[in-house]
Amino acid sequence: MNTQQLNETISKTLTAWNIPGAAVAVAQCDEVFAQGYGVLEVGKLEAVNADTIFAIGSTTKAFTSALIGMLVDEGNLVWNDPVIKHLPDFQLYDDWVTKNVTVRDLLCHRLGLERAQRLYYHRGYDQRELMRRMKYLKPAMGFRTGFNYANQQYGVAGLLIEAVTGKTWDDFITERIFNAMNMSRSFSGHDRITDNKNLASPHAVLDDTYPAGVRFLGTPSAIENFKLTHEPAGSIHTSANDLAQWLKALLQNGAPLLQPNTFNELTTPQIVMQDVFNSELAPLAYLQPATHFWTYGLGWWVMDLHGEKVLMHGGQMPGYNSAVAFFPQRKLALAVMVNVHQTLAHAALFYAISDILLDKVGRDWSSEFQMVAQGYMAEVKGQVEDMRLKRDPNLPPSNKLDSYTGKFSNDLFGEMTVIVKDDSLNLKYGANTATLEHWQSDTFLAHWNLKGLMDDSMIAFSSDGKAMTLLNDRAEYRKTS
Repeated sequence: MNTQQLNETISKTLTAWNIPGAAVAVAQCDEVFAQGYGVLEVGKLEAVNADTIFAIGSTTKAFTSALIGMLVDEGNLVWNDPVIKHLPDFQLYDDWVTKNVTVRDLLCHRLGLERAQRLYYHRGYDQRELMRRMKYLKPAMGFRTGFNYANQQYGVAGLLIEAVTGKTWDDFITERIFNAMNMSRSFSGHDRITDNKNLASPHAVLDDTYPAGVRFLGTPSAIENFKLTHEPAGSIHTSANDLAQWLKALLQNGAPLLQPNTFNELTTPQIVMQDVFNSELAPLAYLQPATHFWTYGLGWWVMDLHGEKVLMHGGQMPGYNSAVAFFPQRKLALAVMVNVHQTLAHAALFYAISDILLDKVGRDWSSEFQMVAQGYMAEVKGQVEDMRLKRDPNLPPSNKLDSYTGKFSNDLFGEMTVIVKDDSLNLKYGANTATLEHWQSDTFLAHWNLKGLMDDSMIAFSSDGKAMTLLNDRAEYRKTS
């Protein structure tokens, strides 16, 4: 392993994207590399090292699938067990679908349900309440007919673990993976972190120029106030040194955590990614510019790079991006973490490092991904500009602002409260709040205060103020009081 070349390439990539801090772990045959780069927080001197803790978002899913695999090894679960066998309260929009959803279906995202991402960040709901609300999710496609990525399904997988073991997902992963693998700086959520000093602070990009400026999002504990409700889908915090232990297990086909047959099941394609560029997942497709096939296993994307099979998964949390990958034929695994979200820097890092380790002629991945990012942002800007050109702010609301206040409820998403504050409408949803800018007529633009968690969204009130619709979600809320 050429560590000098790795360090030079990583440092060059981080500079190209203006990333405050990053950490990288590599396991290749008998060699292990773990290193931190940059600083914990922009404008400060404290350096990132191999023990610095980052949030790794959806790369958590591979850990949850491994936990399910352990229960399969122990005979407590079967991949094709109906979910209702262990969770009788599980219910979807259709009775037949409800009865036939299996453990395998949950883990490979083929239920065909709408994604309903807003549920992911509602602090007021625990996972059991979220499962109860899944009966209100509408089908986006037929059951098992296609891939539709959804965090809720991994939340249900966490409840399966609890139903079978009597232990919460948090306690089970701590016992069976973190403690078992000596991952002493890994935690199932921010609230379990014991060392807040060596913790990478979250950042977001300021604009779409490259290298972009970045802004500090606030302390990680402030972000945690918007606590994840689908913890088995994306709540792990860890370090490069700890991830190196996870990578070494991948090189051994899951040992000592899993039996070889079970690990093979996790990493075998379960469903093909179809027409992804025309779906909600289009931004994800830009992360795979060099693949000839793209499928999903159980907690892993399964594809190829340079003609070689690779298992990988990306992860995003407010202020963080990550990627973990495993090349089984090469006995090679790597992980990258950065403390900025809304960026493709982690993807550029992943491909640049992979090229070095696979002995391939390196492409300028930073330039390629920056062009992709600029093109995507230009498209978004064009849509926003088109919306602004159609706007007529001189069209006044139908009623006084007080007429739009009250509590509004939706079966799926729950309750929102609208009040008047400082001569403007204000909205509260869970732990987040928004100021409503009048757009035109009875339509308002919601500027969410925790911007790392929810994008600005358009809201339309009925002329009588008795209903409002979140246009981004196509979700109607009825006034209850």
